Amino acid sequence: MPLNRSTRNHPQTTQPGTAASLLGQLGQRPVNRRSFLGLLGGVAVAASIPAALTACGSGGSTTQITSSSGLGETIAKLIPNYYPIDLATPDIPGVNGSTPGFTTVPAQLTKSVASTPGKGGTYTAMSPAWWSVPPAAPGNSYYGAVNKELGATINFQVNDGNTYGDKIQTVLASPKDVPDWVVIPSWNLPPRFGQAAENLFTDLSEYLAGDKVKKYPNLANLPTDAWKYSVFSGGLYGLPYPGTLLNDALFFRADLFEELGLEQPTSAAEYLEVAKEATDASKNRWGSDDVWNLAQIMHGVVPMWKEVDGKLQHKLESDEYRAALEWTAQLFASGAVHPDAVAGNTQMAKSRFESGATLMTGDGLGSWHEALARVLPTNPGFRMQAMDYFAPDGGKPTLFKASPASIFSFIKKTDDPAKIEEILALADYMAAPFGTEENQLIVNGVEGVHYELDAQNIPQATDKGRNEVTSTYAFLVSPPVVNSMVQYPGYVQERSEWEARQAPNVQEGLFFGMQIQEDTKYASLGAPFDDLAKDIVRGRKKISDLDSALATWKKSGGDELRDFYAGFLSA
Repeated sequence: MPLNRSTRNHPQTTQPGTAASLLGQLGQRPVNRRSFLGLLGGVAVAASIPAALTACGSGGSTTQITSSSGLGETIAKLIPNYYPIDLATPDIPGVNGSTPGFTTVPAQLTKSVASTPGKGGTYTAMSPAWWSVPPAAPGNSYYGAVNKELGATINFQVNDGNTYGDKIQTVLASPKDVPDWVVIPSWNLPPRFGQAAENLFTDLSEYLAGDKVKKYPNLANLPTDAWKYSVFSGGLYGLPYPGTLLNDALFFRADLFEELGLEQPTSAAEYLEVAKEATDASKNRWGSDDVWNLAQIMHGVVPMWKEVDGKLQHKLESDEYRAALEWTAQLFASGAVHPDAVAGNTQMAKSRFESGATLMTGDGLGSWHEALARVLPTNPGFRMQAMDYFAPDGGKPTLFKASPASIFSFIKKTDDPAKIEEILALADYMAAPFGTEENQLIVNGVEGVHYELDAQNIPQATDKGRNEVTSTYAFLVSPPVVNSMVQYPGYVQERSEWEARQAPNVQEGLFFGMQIQEDTKYASLGAPFDDLAKDIVRGRKKISDLDSALATWKKSGGDELRDFYAGFLSA
């Protein structure tokens, strides 16, 4: 499945493949490949598989600590201190980690790096692409322009993102073939990666821990949680691509709700009522799409584990998971779910929602601006909004932080500290925040060559920009996310204020931000629950079938896995 081309919440050219046009925002669930696709605008489908039991499970990417003693390491001694920089003041400040919003684009960009960071070095960098691979240097003027400003040459080895995991394992198995700088998405981290990191990559704590990071102010501006998540096997090996607080939302067609006199629901029962009221098959209109993943969020299902009476309980065993299944089964049984969604067609969910065939849906937050871009030119009255989350009874919801980083880059070991320091200086340039000259160059290229500014001061890609500018440098390290997509009237304010309202209800999951390495024997342990959930909500199986599946899960390694994780609680 190809990666959708979304945007990373600042105004930019619309060429495919930029970090600005790719990563959207990372949020409610810890990120894996499938949830990543969903938050970029595709239907989020990952939460139905038990977290950390599969490589693509909703509870997080491959985890990386191999024993409880690894948790004894004081992460605070390994990671940089946080020194925020305020070069562009948002119109809508972030709240408890929510994404700040800019309703206008700064008329004057700020320079955040005083002098050329590089010393003339040449480095190879390996990165994924879920789009057409751009021209290589020297035939790519974007690479030439950025390398000139860096004062160093980065030669990219861009690989197909859909097979990148296989490529990573092949490269890591041959140390001599490892490039100087390697990008690895969280879902592509191979088994026992902590051991590989120790053998192949540089522990950056020697250069960045504590106040050492002051040498690199833009790196010091990255969120602490993202740095914590970059610690593997007792060392700071990763440079992070920070995520956001939430990733998914329940959306409704605000324009059609107003037309039909409907109010957005504020409880699970109201959702069922509104969905049934909105449904009129004779008009090809159904109240809801398949919202199983969002039902889990609504019911407060944990990312993976929680403590109950001093013991670990997996999400699959929880009352919340069972309640989410039962509620979703009621929704399907009501006849308010679009028949194509009932049949399991998730690929057309966007089209159903955007055409008005469904009035409520669950999706990644990146889908919000994607839909506006697609629909507004032909339907200026189109308006979608995100519902405020609610508990099933209409009370305050229980939400969980997402993975604090979705992608990492790693620097190959070398006996020359000067090379590491030069690469970190280059990374500091790439981590320049929104509103800076450096960020504008990394995201959009050169004005007059790769983009032109429109009347709103928003970069619009030229043909050369669409051909050459992609997420390469930005995958090596990226600044904190902001929302400044002012090209969509009202979007920045609605989205940023929505996030701010949800933020007070967000908490950390039990093993939030921990890189814990599971044995590969557990890799397929949770696979049966994906199909089982689909069958239960569609009435093909009963909720009692969950009990027998759990009994098998426990005997097949679930209890053993529980004991494994319990060891970390006492570390």
